[in-house]
Amino acid sequence: MVRFKSETIRCVSFLFLVLFGLWATSVPSFCGTSPKSMHKKHTIVVIRYRISPNYFRTVVKGLKQGLGERGYRIGENLELIDILTPTADERSIPVVLDAVKNYLGRADLFVTCGWISMYAREILKHTQVPQFFCPVLKSVALKMLPSVKAPPRTNLSGIYLMYPPEKLLRIARLILPTAKRYGYVYDSRIPADMVFKNAFSTLDEHNRHGFEVAFLDLKQGAQYVVQEMKERRIEVYGGIVGAFKKRGELSRAHIPMITALTLDIEKEDIPNYLKGCNIIAGLFNPFSYCGRQVGLMAADIFDGRRTIYETVPRPALQIAFVNMRAARRLGIYIPFMALEAVDLVVK
Repeated sequence: MVRFKSETIRCVSFLFLVLFGLWATSVPSFCGTSPKSMHKKHTIVVIRYRISPNYFRTVVKGLKQGLGERGYRIGENLELIDILTPTADERSIPVVLDAVKNYLGRADLFVTCGWISMYAREILKHTQVPQFFCPVLKSVALKMLPSVKAPPRTNLSGIYLMYPPEKLLRIARLILPTAKRYGYVYDSRIPADMVFKNAFSTLDEHNRHGFEVAFLDLKQGAQYVVQEMKERRIEVYGGIVGAFKKRGELSRAHIPMITALTLDIEKEDIPNYLKGCNIIAGLFNPFSYCGRQVGLMAADIFDGRRTIYETVPRPALQIAFVNMRAARRLGIYIPFMALEAVDLVVK
């Protein structure tokens, strides 16, 4: 009787194992499946504006690269809608708002380039659709988020540019140890210029490195600014968007420029864009790096590794440079200490 029971138990146990094995092989194993096999087709909407020379094309290039590294490719499991506004100034705001409204029901994610991110945010903050700014000035990012060092706890993250005014003035002090007056040249019609102006105006005495900072508005014309710089005895100047656009006209003042270089070009292209201008030093962030980082961050969300709410913003790659060609032309000696402090020397 005992023997019969033990044999019965063994038979039942064996039958259970066989049935369980058959059931397990017929059910998809989600634990062992590659995330790619679970992907649906994702739609990303990119909104960018006409900043010279390439209108954030390197951002789009880097975005595709980062997504491609993680298996997301256009035409396969990815749709990329690329919207370019007609201008680089506030006239583009209605276009940005219309684009967000038109694609809100279709997009899995928005990538907004530069200052227009703030206007897209006015709509997207009331939704669950992830938004990446790529890139914006750190000061612009902090207008939309309480911190860039912690998880956002909202549907916004991205890449912020590192053009700290303090560092520009520090480089200026290394190169021009006796200079006293720095001019911030801006265009009050360009939002990025105004945000950067605010960052300059809030610097305390220690972070101004001994400089008096004068503010000169290009809205009244480049010739007016040139005359103002001469009358106010400005010894070095810089800016961000407006100053670079008008660098040719401003060079008539024969004053060295130490500035933020906000161009969507590669590091290797910097020497070509510095030809014939008075930029002797500055800071540069390659936009393609920014795009690639957002591509990787977006892939993390699509793969389910983390949500937008957990995605901490990342800094751009900052490159400090010195332009020896312009320095020689202006008769400015670049101290060895300044050359040691930068990442790139244009000879």
